[in-house]
Amino acid sequence: MTLAQFLDRFDGADRSIVVVNRTDPDPVLNMLVDTFGEDAVNVVDGTTRTSERPRADRDRGGEANRRDSRGGLTTREFTTDRIVDRNGEGIGPGDGSERGDGAGVADRGTPEPGDSGPVIDVETLRRHDDVPFDGDDPEELENLALLVEDGEVVAGSTLGELGNAVLFVNSDLYVTGTRSLDDIDLPSVIGGLADTTFSLRGYPASNRQKLLLVTISRFIERAAWMADDGTLRSSFQRLSRLDDEVGTRRVYERVSEAGVDTHLYGIPDDLPRDLDAVIHAGDTRDFTDSWFVVYRPPGGPQSVDVDSGSDLTRGIEGGVGLLAVEVEPRTWRGLWTFEPDRVQSMNRYIERNL
Repeated sequence: MTLAQFLDRFDGADRSIVVVNRTDPDPVLNMLVDTFGEDAVNVVDGTTRTSERPRADRDRGGEANRRDSRGGLTTREFTTDRIVDRNGEGIGPGDGSERGDGAGVADRGTPEPGDSGPVIDVETLRRHDDVPFDGDDPEELENLALLVEDGEVVAGSTLGELGNAVLFVNSDLYVTGTRSLDDIDLPSVIGGLADTTFSLRGYPASNRQKLLLVTISRFIERAAWMADDGTLRSSFQRLSRLDDEVGTRRVYERVSEAGVDTHLYGIPDDLPRDLDAVIHAGDTRDFTDSWFVVYRPPGGPQSVDVDSGSDLTRGIEGGVGLLAVEVEPRTWRGLWTFEPDRVQSMNRYIERNL
């Protein structure tokens, strides 16, 4: 079995990014699609409302629409219209609410040109403790990105938070070390993309999509570094990258010096020098076509009960892993996860086969 076949065993979640009240619509939409890929997320737009609905209305809508939910915040609780994409396709459950039985949200059909889109009740979003949400400034909340799965909000971030993390940066920050491990954190929307299967393109098809892989890789490396223990396994395709990229070299010096059992994988074109790490060299497809960064804590991967939004704590204490495979030139398919069984499976496969 190869890593590509191993990846096929994992099912990915189906999630959508909803962008609301965009002040600069087309550039933001294009950048989000180019960063996350059309297959992984579906970007739509809408407007926000900060006035609070009567509590009785909120409660009736919330209880009625949580019958078949996971107990999270449903789209019906924070918007009056069904959320549809630019092709008129509904996001999340939507059949039945026209009957008034609470089985779904109102479907108003395909938006007409010039329609403002769904109206988002920001106050409802901010009051919901179970939804990881970045940003408290009311002005920033006028430009939101919401992650939705099966009609429920998984996470929310301001576009400013997303911009600082991935939209308005480039990979040179990581290659040169300008953005260090201390600076790495994930906005809630990116954290919420865990267990979402993605398909990303590299240069020249896209200038941005691989940056998402770089950002998540650095996040996992930071978790290992802050843990000061455990095992980190990372692939580089070509091991020469460790010395060619100053920022990457500095990261792995800090991780190994912190006491983390560090294992590096790749083609032995030029072995890294004076680095306290175990080198695994090979030329099979698992070495040439894979991108993985897997952190296993000392006690093994485990579920961590933390407050919503504490992704770094989850990674440090419970483990976290990224696995992507180059299925064709410059096209990557994969996922990243905090799920203990998946992290354990990734670590075990790499340990036994590479």
